[in-house]
Amino acid sequence: MKRLSFLFLIGLIIGGCSSSQETQSDKNKNEPDYYIFDDVEKIDTLKNGIEKPSAFAKDSLKQEINPVVPKDSMAVTKYIVQLGAFSTKERADVFIKENQGKISFMMSAIYKKQSNLYVVQLPPFVDRAEAESVRNTLWKIAAFKDAFIVNE
Repeated sequence: MKRLSFLFLIGLIIGGCSSSQETQSDKNKNEPDYYIFDDVEKIDTLKNGIEKPSAFAKDSLKQEINPVVPKDSMAVTKYIVQLGAFSTKERADVFIKENQGKISFMMSAIYKKQSNLYVVQLPPFVDRAEAESVRNTLWKIAAFKDAFIVNE
């Protein structure tokens, strides 16, 4: 009985190990991972019982944080709040149209060659703390819960 248990245990250990080829292929994967929002459906907020953004949420986004494009853009890092990425311009435009009224910042769809996606972004910030503040406020609105900051 001990021998049978030992053989079973050895079989599990050997069978559970992945091949070195599989491990190497994962290490050699140089493609970045992207989260694409193509499956976003129009949600009727009244049917689902989801409330529109409160006056507090809109007012908190209208605070005195102004996106700034520096005069001398050489060697200046810009912080951009990205709200979504879409495979087509039409999907990006629909997202902007449905959600522009929820915030006071102007959203724009920009094509990124390296990812082959249309990204929806806010205007750039010079200060990371300002970008983080805006992003954190946007997280309170369901449509922007996946917002994040990119450096350019």
